[in-house]
Amino acid sequence: MALENYVYLKELAKKGLRLDERGYLDRREVNIKTGIINHADGSASISLGNTRVIAGVKVLPGVPYPDKPDEGSLVVNFEASDLASNYPVADKILYSVEVGRVTDRAIRESKMIDMKKLAIEPGVKSLFVYIDLYAINNDGNLLDAANLAAIAALLTTKYKVEGSETELALPIDRDKIPFSSTFVKIENKIFFDPNQLEENVSDARLTVGVSNAVNSIQKGGDGFFTLEEVDFCVEKAFLMKEKTKALVKDLLQS
Repeated sequence: MALENYVYLKELAKKGLRLDERGYLDRREVNIKTGIINHADGSASISLGNTRVIAGVKVLPGVPYPDKPDEGSLVVNFEASDLASNYPVADKILYSVEVGRVTDRAIRESKMIDMKKLAIEPGVKSLFVYIDLYAINNDGNLLDAANLAAIAALLTTKYKVEGSETELALPIDRDKIPFSSTFVKIENKIFFDPNQLEENVSDARLTVGVSNAVNSIQKGGDGFFTLEEVDFCVEKAFLMKEKTKALVKDLLQS
């Protein structure tokens, strides 16, 4: 980024302003499409401003883990296309790992999927829920886009157990669905849903995943958040959760 652009964004932030004229808690436009991958059990495409993430879900039988013999399991993988950003390769790999882990943690810790209902034969066979996430374009906030893509894909997942023609939906508790909210700190000001320019000039980033409780918190960047700022972000994350939930209300009713 050119130095003059960097300085200009910083100066705007000091005044609580953003280059795209959004308010500090305004989200970019969101578009959700489901059923986009023919061979997946569930799939979704999310556009968050110019950031785009695709999610595919597959439910397959496997051997349960020894410490959870009567449960199914969750596996989340995230990748970014070479065209998705101009990050150096090493940074792209680290960020991809981070996005995958944060998405996994929010879903896993929320208990939105009743893993015990995915057990087929305790200690022998259970169902594994695989979520593959792929960034097509990155204009900032891949964390929230990946979270929403995963949730939309899970809500539309229909699968069959071997030996049965009955189509099943995942055992999802809709009161426990986690939605993530990402904030950046620029010049001691907090902004929600950062675009890539804002991420580039930010001092620190905080992603909070909440359902009916806080399920995950991930801090990024070299700067810091005070305890008061963390409390502020958590409070706003619960507010944003209700707005995000409204985006998938049709999927929740299906």
